[in-house]
Amino acid sequence: MRDVIEISYTGDLLAHRRCARAWSFEKQAGFYPYEQVQAMEGRLVHHALEWLSRQFSDVLKRSRHATAAELRAQLEHYFRVLWARGLRTTFASKDETLTRVVGNLYPSGTIHPTVKAVVEGAQHTEYELRSVRKLLPKLPGGKSKLLLTGVLDLVVQQQAPLAYERTWQWTSVENLEGKAAKAQTRAKAMDVEIWDYKGSRSDTPYLIDYVRQLLTYAALYEERVGALPARCVLFFVNEPDRWKQLVAVPVDGVVVKRAVDWTYEQVDHLQKTISLFQKDPCSVPGGEFEKRGEKIGNRMTDELKNQCTACGFRFDCDEYRAHLRSDARKPHPDVDIYNVRKN
Repeated sequence: MRDVIEISYTGDLLAHRRCARAWSFEKQAGFYPYEQVQAMEGRLVHHALEWLSRQFSDVLKRSRHATAAELRAQLEHYFRVLWARGLRTTFASKDETLTRVVGNLYPSGTIHPTVKAVVEGAQHTEYELRSVRKLLPKLPGGKSKLLLTGVLDLVVQQQAPLAYERTWQWTSVENLEGKAAKAQTRAKAMDVEIWDYKGSRSDTPYLIDYVRQLLTYAALYEERVGALPARCVLFFVNEPDRWKQLVAVPVDGVVVKRAVDWTYEQVDHLQKTISLFQKDPCSVPGGEFEKRGEKIGNRMTDELKNQCTACGFRFDCDEYRAHLRSDARKPHPDVDIYNVRKN
C-alpha cells in the first residue's frame, strides 16, 4: 500500500481548501490548534443523529423516539469525550453549545419533523466509505492510487417522503458551479438518498464544496452497490429558516463523473502543498484556496476569520496579520503573543 495516498474528504480536502497553511501544520507537522471552531459542534450534530437513529431502531425497537432530555444527557457525555480529545469551542460555553444543538434538533422540546424523517428512514447510520481509485498521472510523491475516506448517512424515504423547497441548480457542470434555488423536489417512497449534516447556516460560502463532496460520495456509493442514489441532501441543522434547512442535489452520471474529476484535481493541489511545505514550511500561504490570486489580506471569507482568531498559527501568518493591519511595532491584540487575556 506504499503507492496509496489516504485522504479524508472533510479533514483533508475541504480543510486544505479553507486554509492550506493551517492544514499543513496540523497534518504534516503534527501541530494541532488549541481550539477548533466548528469541529466541536459538527461532531456533536453527527453524533446526535447517529445516536438518535440507533436508539430508535435498536434500543427502543421503533416504539418511540428518544426525548430531548435523553439526547441532552448523551451529548453531555460525548462533549466530555471530545473535550478530552482536544476539541474546544471558543465562542460559546458548553451549556450554550449543547442547548443550541438540542434546540435545533428538538425545537420546543419536540423532535424536528426533518430529524424524525431521517431517524425513521436511516438505513445505514454513519456508513463509512473506503475506495481505492487510480489517480491522475505524475502526482508529486510518486503515488498512483487514492484511498478516499468519508462518512455519510443513507436515508430511505419511507411512510412520509419529504418535499424539499430548495434544489441545487447548475450554471456550469464543467466548472461545477451552481446555486441553491427555490424550486421544490419531491421524494418518492423508497428513494435512497445520501445525507450530510452541517452545523453552519445555509448561506455558508462553502456550500458549493459540500455539494461537490456529496456527489463524490455518490460515486463511491455507486461503486459499492452498482447504482446511484436518487439524490443527495444537505441538512443545515443551525439554519433558523426551516424552508432553507434542506437542499436537494440532483444526481446523474455526468455530474457525478465531473465531481470525481474535480476531487482528483484537489488531491493534486493538496500534494503540491505537501511538497512545498516539506521544502519550506513558511512558504505555504494562508487564506482560502479560491482566493489565492487576491492581494495578501484579502484571501479570507467571514467564516474563515472565525477560524483564524482561534488558530494556533495566526501569530506569524502574513495573511491574517495583513488582514488585521498589524505591524511589528504595534501588533494587533489578536496576534500579540504578550496579550495574556487572549492567549
